[in-house]
Amino acid sequence: MPAALPPALRHCSGQRTGLRIVEVVPGAPADRAGLPEGDLLLTSAGEPMGSAQALQCLMPADAIGRPLPLTVLRGEALVDVLAVPAELPSDD
Repeated sequence: MPAALPPALRHCSGQRTGLRIVEVVPGAPADRAGLPEGDLLLTSAGEPMGSAQALQCLMPADAIGRPLPLTVLRGEALVDVLAVPAELPSDD
């Protein structure tokens, strides 16, 4: 879910919004990367993340299984993590 960045971070980065992590599925890539609910995703692979569509654009098929650097705002701290994208399970 898009969320406004704090004013100081907005001023320093030039970025207005990030993506709030609202749910972390146990065992999913975000969980394995140590991302808790409430973190604010700022960048993925160095690209600003202001919408879910921006994140999806970075997920071509060849991204599966490769480390993806993320920067999040956790409380008042910037935290860098590596997530490894995985294929979504089928609904079968």
